[in-house]
Amino acid sequence: MKLPDNIDKITVVKARISEFPPNGFIEFEEGNDGSGDNYGLYWAIGRDLEEPIVCYKNHEEFLLVPEFPDLDSFLKRHYVGQGQTVDFISSSKKPFFPDLYNKARVLTKNNKTEDAIQVLEESVEQFAEFADAWTLLAENYYKQNQLDKAEFASLNSIISNYAFGLPSKKAIDLFNKINPAGKYKDHPLVKRKEGLLSGGSYFNPFTMNYNSILDTIAEFENLLEYRSALILEQNYSYLMSSEKMEIKEKNNFNSFKWAKDFREKLFKYYPDRAYFY
Repeated sequence: MKLPDNIDKITVVKARISEFPPNGFIEFEEGNDGSGDNYGLYWAIGRDLEEPIVCYKNHEEFLLVPEFPDLDSFLKRHYVGQGQTVDFISSSKKPFFPDLYNKARVLTKNNKTEDAIQVLEESVEQFAEFADAWTLLAENYYKQNQLDKAEFASLNSIISNYAFGLPSKKAIDLFNKINPAGKYKDHPLVKRKEGLLSGGSYFNPFTMNYNSILDTIAEFENLLEYRSALILEQNYSYLMSSEKMEIKEKNNFNSFKWAKDFREKLFKYYPDRAYFY
């Protein structure tokens, strides 16, 4: 993992593999309000050699909220809030991906489809684990009749990190719209898309077919697509952790065994992520 320049200015908490927060989130003590919520560095899977972003962990909602593009941005606000001066500024020169997403929402609402696509492409390039950005990108691609790109974006909305927000009903509808005989007919998700996902709304919560998703994960591993396999496996555990005990038992889910097995795979495929573990 690439460490930020000012890592010595925070107190890092030793990490562990868990259903939540997801792997890649490293908590630190600064900004901790004592309620169980706290800030942490986050490295997206496959981007271990890039600067981490800073997220706020909301433990009650089981969510990570991306708030700062880099550690310096957090430290600047943290020190200023304590009445201290700082001698550094954020190294980030680009708009942060949540801001790009929100800008694209306005552009989409105003039917500025091409502009929205350009902004969303920049957003997902910067951070590829946020489902809502991929969903909005797929929606705009469909408006332009760019079907292959729309389906690609839709697939990525499902292969996202659910700790940043579950796929919405719109994401599931677009996923189910993918042509099973089209360009992505051999994609592991498309081959199993019938009945794979459902819900996604307040009154009908997001659910997945656990047996099918495990088969999907195994196929991604066989195809050497480790990033997709690991993200979906982390999502599987994230969802399973909230299930009733009878469902966990039915699916033979044991959090300790899962963590042990996941750790072995993760550090085999991405050894740089072992730094804080």
